[in-house]
Amino acid sequence: MVNQIFQKHDFDPAFLNSEEIKTVNGFKALKKQTEWFCGRYLIKELLHTVFFKETPLSGITISHLEQGAPIVENMPDIPISISHSYDCTTTACSADKTLTFGIDTEKIADKPDAWFLKTAFTQNEIEHLDDTADHIFKNWTIKEAYLKYIKKGFNESLQKVEVIHNTIYHHGRKMDLDVSSQFLDGYVISLVSDKQHIK
Repeated sequence: MVNQIFQKHDFDPAFLNSEEIKTVNGFKALKKQTEWFCGRYLIKELLHTVFFKETPLSGITISHLEQGAPIVENMPDIPISISHSYDCTTTACSADKTLTFGIDTEKIADKPDAWFLKTAFTQNEIEHLDDTADHIFKNWTIKEAYLKYIKKGFNESLQKVEVIHNTIYHHGRKMDLDVSSQFLDGYVISLVSDKQHIK
């Protein structure tokens, strides 16, 4: 569906500020708009609960680093991550400002074709993949979560990051990280974090 033009009063609670309203109205598809404001609402609710209890949601502003990673404006040391897939939005933040993490969510669909596999994974990864949609999408979310962990997203080559047996290799070097994946209602959610923080 084509985009819609939103105003602050269209949302209850009114959680978007004027600049964010301009941003969401700049998207050309309603799906993109919905994903964007669902992510903003959820992360602002989390931030409000943990850090900004006296601040209205519209007073919490999410910006982006040059390569696209979301940050909390005026408090960029607060770790946050946002992911969307179909009808699911996943967000995370931490009260521990020393924590670095990335989160990714994907809807499990039919098993991807050979073109997707060769684009998303190295030949070494493909040789270690189980031949199931669940395993392929799980490894894909781990890879995306890691790209968010390093705050580069798709600015880093997919062929430079490998996920083999829940272990991440970057430029051939094993990364000492924790990886956690959960399957929920047809989706897989993966979190990549500093080693000592996942329990």
